[in-house]
Amino acid sequence: MKLTALRWLLDPATSLLALRLRAQEPRRMSYDAAWRLARVTRHPDEMVYRHHGHLAEDPDDEMQ
Repeated sequence: MKLTALRWLLDPATSLLALRLRAQEPRRMSYDAAWRLARVTRHPDEMVYRHHGHLAEDPDDEMQ
């Protein structure tokens, strides 16, 4: 099952809010980014998970 379909099944309200946020954005953000923003808007206690999904790779790990 695709992630988008799973998100719609598990939390349709967040998915609908993500579509609205995406439509309001002048520069079209990805659905994934809009969904994460909608999720933390509705559930602020999950901010840790949003940050985890958008962390850049640590360059020191690649050197070892």
